[in-house]
Amino acid sequence: MHHPRRRLGRSALPHLLAMVIFGLLAWSGGSTLRQGVDGLAAPSLMIGAAGAVGALLMVASPSGPADRSGPDPHRLVRLAMVLAAVIALATGTALAPDGMDRGFVISVDAVLAGALASYALLAGGQRPGVRVMDACEAEAEHRFR
Repeated sequence: MHHPRRRLGRSALPHLLAMVIFGLLAWSGGSTLRQGVDGLAAPSLMIGAAGAVGALLMVASPSGPADRSGPDPHRLVRLAMVLAAVIALATGTALAPDGMDRGFVISVDAVLAGALASYALLAGGQRPGVRVMDACEAEAEHRFR
């Protein structure tokens, strides 16, 4: 009997790369907190932490519904990342300094929030061809045993 096993292959590489990038963003935001740039630091910390944890959960949790009646864990993670992006942008807007730097700070926060939301929206599900390839490999293994 064939037992499916979970391989950490090429599909995990983008998530691992995202984990590193978002982790560095969180570290950068945390290290600059309370240095007079809270409008950039707090959203960077929030977006970086949400992205790093989200990417870790995307790699660590199985894809698809936990059972037929339960929600897809990846979908919940992706929804949480989009929510974190919106909250971080609102926080950055509230903490942005007055004056000529305000627009710059808000635009940087918007780009970072957009990056997290884009990752969350694009990170879900497998490409349709991947399922077909997995099914073909399983069938070939079964037939040629």
